[in-house]
Amino acid sequence: MSHPTTTPTSVELWIRSFAPTSAGPTQERALERLSDLESQAPIESVDVSVWGKEVEVNRPERAMRIPQLCRIERRLEAFENWAARTGCRLEPFFRNTRIESSITGESHDVWRLPTIAVAEFDGDELLHVAPCRDGDRTIDVFDRLESLLEDPEAPVTVDEESGDGLTERSSDPATDYGQSRIDVEPSRSD
Repeated sequence: MSHPTTTPTSVELWIRSFAPTSAGPTQERALERLSDLESQAPIESVDVSVWGKEVEVNRPERAMRIPQLCRIERRLEAFENWAARTGCRLEPFFRNTRIESSITGESHDVWRLPTIAVAEFDGDELLHVAPCRDGDRTIDVFDRLESLLEDPEAPVTVDEESGDGLTERSSDPATDYGQSRIDVEPSRSD
């Protein structure tokens, strides 16, 4: 059952820093859509932030010294909470994995981040994250931006009874988002 929520008052666009040129047109397109959105009435603010391909987790001392890293970690936590609350899935776009070095034997937990993501807020309340999966449907960044551009007054719809708590498994073996951490094959790349 879908329940309308508040129309977003702010939108955050997250783009990958130093992305290969193949991501350039996607980022440019998103920035253009964001500029269009910024000029529309109900959206009070837009923000563009940069993140990398992945970010190491469980290093609070490092996050405290690097404000941008702390902000990314807070956003990822908010994204997880939003997904749990709405029944939407962030996997396989956001992945929490463990990387182990066969040379040093050290392991690190990391978030693998998408090239581009968008978050919609009403004040401090997170209303929507893209990309995500809602049932069998994938909602990408451009779906959300186009939806907001077409009718900025239309509320975001969140399906609070979208499933029985089970998640559909991706064919990618390294995508157990937020549940457990698994080793990623050394030759794997995004």
